[in-house]
Amino acid sequence: ARGIEVPMPFDPDDIPPAAIGVPIIMCALTEYRTVLRRTAVLSTTAGQLFSWSRVRVAGREAVVAGCGVGKVNAAMATQAVLDRFRPPAIVVAGSAGSLCAEVRPGDVVIGERVVQHDAGINLGRRYAHLGVDVWGARGRSYQRTLDAPADLVALARAAAEELPAVHAGEARVHAGCIATGDQVIFSSQRKAAIWEAWGALAVEMESGAVAQVAQTNGVPWLLIRGISDGADENEGIDLSRLVSYAEDGATLRGWMRRQARRAGYLARHPDAPARMRRLVQGIQAAAGRAAEVAALVVGRL
Repeated sequence: ARGIEVPMPFDPDDIPPAAIGVPIIMCALTEYRTVLRRTAVLSTTAGQLFSWSRVRVAGREAVVAGCGVGKVNAAMATQAVLDRFRPPAIVVAGSAGSLCAEVRPGDVVIGERVVQHDAGINLGRRYAHLGVDVWGARGRSYQRTLDAPADLVALARAAAEELPAVHAGEARVHAGCIATGDQVIFSSQRKAAIWEAWGALAVEMESGAVAQVAQTNGVPWLLIRGISDGADENEGIDLSRLVSYAEDGATLRGWMRRQARRAGYLARHPDAPARMRRLVQGIQAAAGRAAEVAALVVGRL
């Protein structure tokens, strides 16, 4: 079989020695600039698997890495980050949807453990969660959840309690399970199912993959998520009708197909633009709050 050359995100020789061995803050590219605004940026490099910036937070250097949305993108970027920077720890910061009434938009959730809620078996009408195939110090095993290091969780909880919004009573800090899957959840039914199965407080699309790759490499990991929305029908929109697909092509016919798809959806859902604005604002505010906590944590590692 012919070998496939995997493109490097960037030339490893371009990584300054000061960036080796420093903590990593990982986030989705959609939240990358929001996270960077909570740091002092020293330099930025755009790569194929992820973009990264050398930053200074709380008096020490760190690297902020932005990856594509979803578990595969997060896993690829995490392995590349670990190979090239050899960090002492990796901290995920970003937004998530709430899975229970006690967790509200504006709150912060620290992940004591993470579950990949879409890793399972469909048996007729029944869904059975299988867990993920993990390599670790004891060899290969299936694990339903991965547990974060308790000392990092305690450090993050203490840091989050220092936020001005928490002191003012505008936000609360929670610690518990975070659910990850390659699904955008805007469904009361699916939300309830994840909550009932795992008692998960929040749902998003990257943390489980980052944690699995980091744990396989023996690198401590931490999950910090700000809550952006309630993950139900009242909050969401059908993004599949609005995004641009590669299969549409770059022709005039492809452009017309995209516009017709979007126009049809907006005609049936005239409130979609306002919903999208609220959703984006919530995501950016939540990511910013998580980044504040991550910066405090990194400064104390």
